[in-house]
Amino acid sequence: MKFGGTSVGSAERMRVTAQLAASEARRRPVAIVVSAMSKITDLLLATMRHAEADDRAGMDANLATLRSRHEEACRDLLPAERQPDVLAKLSDIIGEFERLVNGMAMLQERPPRSVDEAVAVGERLSVLLVSEYLNASGTRSAAVNASSVVVTDAVFGNASPLMEPTRAKASEVLLPLLEKGILPVVSGFNGATADGRPTTLGRGGSDFSASILAAALDAAELWIWTDVDG
Repeated sequence: MKFGGTSVGSAERMRVTAQLAASEARRRPVAIVVSAMSKITDLLLATMRHAEADDRAGMDANLATLRSRHEEACRDLLPAERQPDVLAKLSDIIGEFERLVNGMAMLQERPPRSVDEAVAVGERLSVLLVSEYLNASGTRSAAVNASSVVVTDAVFGNASPLMEPTRAKASEVLLPLLEKGILPVVSGFNGATADGRPTTLGRGGSDFSASILAAALDAAELWIWTDVDG
């Protein structure tokens, strides 16, 4: 089951997404793929443009927005006793992004490899929140960074999957979770080369990620979810 940015765009939407996944997981093994919260990928890309131009004020403003949106979702989603641990994990991931954009500011350029590593942060943040909410609400879940599963070539920004190594990684990383009744929440859009360099599959790549994983796991069905009026 794949959920797009609007489906994880707020704490309220994350709850609905998690409930849909949990309901299905009670009937059969399910893995889910999630996008970044709506508008976050654009925010990350804009922050990198500010970094390249050495616009520290623009960088800092965007980093504050990134932090506040995810911290607010965490506080809305999770019981108080779970929040400190998850807020610390969110802070660690945002700290990785901050280090990458500070490097871009020093270089005054955006190396494609660094862009891929940085832009995948949006998915990693939403994966953490959805997985933690599932665990808090009684469905065993694990957050999975797709860089540990989806193996790609080294065309940064628009990588193509290498299906045989991806199938092997899916068997190694995802199948044991599914066999134990644990629901994997996997980041969409990103992967890594065979030697571990982070890559992305191009804009809109979360649907592609879900298709790759469905094929690698021999899934019976792939469901692409979106939010529409009516």
